[in-house]
Amino acid sequence: MQKRQVQQLNEIQVNAIRRKWRKDASFLGYPDAERDASLAGWYEHLLVKPSWFNPATADKATVVVARKGSGKTAIKVAGMRARQSERRAICIEASADELASIHSARLSEASARGFGAVNDWMRIFADLIARRVARELSGRLIVADDEIAIRSWAKLEGISERDFAERLVDVIKTIVPWAKQLQSERSDLKAATPDQMARIAQATEFALYIDDFDNIQENANLSNIRLIRDAVEASDRITHQNRSSEVHLLMRQDLWLRLRPGWHYADKVAGVVHLNWSQDDLRKWAERRLRRAAALALSMEAEQIRVPFDDLWNVFFPAQVVLRNEKESSSFHYMVRRTMYTPRGLRQFMALAIDAADRYPMDLQDIENAEWTFSGDQLEFLKTEFSGLCNGLDICLQSFTSKSLEWIASDLYKHLRGLIGNGQVKLDSGVSDGEPDIALARFLYRIGFLEVRYPEQDRFEVRDVMRYPEHWKSIRKDDAVKWAVRSGFFLALRSHR
Repeated sequence: MQKRQVQQLNEIQVNAIRRKWRKDASFLGYPDAERDASLAGWYEHLLVKPSWFNPATADKATVVVARKGSGKTAIKVAGMRARQSERRAICIEASADELASIHSARLSEASARGFGAVNDWMRIFADLIARRVARELSGRLIVADDEIAIRSWAKLEGISERDFAERLVDVIKTIVPWAKQLQSERSDLKAATPDQMARIAQATEFALYIDDFDNIQENANLSNIRLIRDAVEASDRITHQNRSSEVHLLMRQDLWLRLRPGWHYADKVAGVVHLNWSQDDLRKWAERRLRRAAALALSMEAEQIRVPFDDLWNVFFPAQVVLRNEKESSSFHYMVRRTMYTPRGLRQFMALAIDAADRYPMDLQDIENAEWTFSGDQLEFLKTEFSGLCNGLDICLQSFTSKSLEWIASDLYKHLRGLIGNGQVKLDSGVSDGEPDIALARFLYRIGFLEVRYPEQDRFEVRDVMRYPEHWKSIRKDDAVKWAVRSGFFLALRSHR
């Protein structure tokens, strides 16, 4: 029997949804993908698949680069979900913190040596896979005796990208009998089932996912850029020169910005995917969350709700808002433009507004009240995310407080030269190219703080890094260009409320 579909909400249904979610934005899900993926129907009804989704989850995606909150972990979850259906494939996930804690001595030695760390990384990736398989089979953390056993199994000296999988198969064939023996000796272990044992014994393909790989730069001993570049090169060689093995590194945009300048291998990395969300992508994300809100309130399933986005949005938010310049704007576009174009940012803004509003649909005042908190959080996000690339970034951003939010190019460069000249602000050499003031302006564009406006008759053509990530390379230097602080930071930079 076909389930009834709802094409339009009546007044009773709208009121039911509003009552259900009054001051409660939990229907938006969680800010972290691990918990969000636990929601019923996440993959089928909540996960958005933009144009970069298939390349990012493909087996040849070596490096996934994105801003915080763009969905790197969601890509990992979706990619592993697809591969775990393959009988002969083993998916392993690890974190940069785990990698650093286990292999800090080897990596510190490679960092001090200053060259030739690609082979070190290949052995480390193989060792991570072997350890995780042993842990899964034995049902416990590996102890000292087993450390010795693993090292004896993993005869990985001289391992290369071409024989990576074959060498691992030999290791796995030795681990399985060890695990079976361990099971017979220790009845208290929660070990693998016979079916799991059989699957691992037959495995011939391996996929290793390392999330938050950028965290490795927080370890002072391992923050050597050459060392991290070698890790990317090793993963790229394994993934693209071996049919049976993949290593996927998921990292924030700031680390990728540091790696590229002056790196001979940068143009050879074949599997780099950037997760850049458009307004249409974020609209789809919001639509799926609002459809979930309606389905839960009306005791229906998400696929039964076929209501247009605008009608779902207007349950909670006004259709239009009147701006301070007396122009009208879609409330959805108003909110998106104040985010960093990430689903996590949009979720936070929507949740702040829904949790605080006394009635729905809320008005512009409710949205602006939420924006005071959200704008400050966005500014702190930039300081945290990119302070490693710019000494004094905090001072630089706060220097725009109470100043004009739109600048002609010469005035902006003069302001930035003052900050650089008195030693308060200095760019990292990896992102500094050319004249210091122009390099700093372009850096502020690249992190999403500034946008560029080109005059066109009675309007401006606006460029920002979220929609035009490579435009910073060709920004004009004369006063025909106007620079402006992005609207998402307006309230955080006001001197008073």
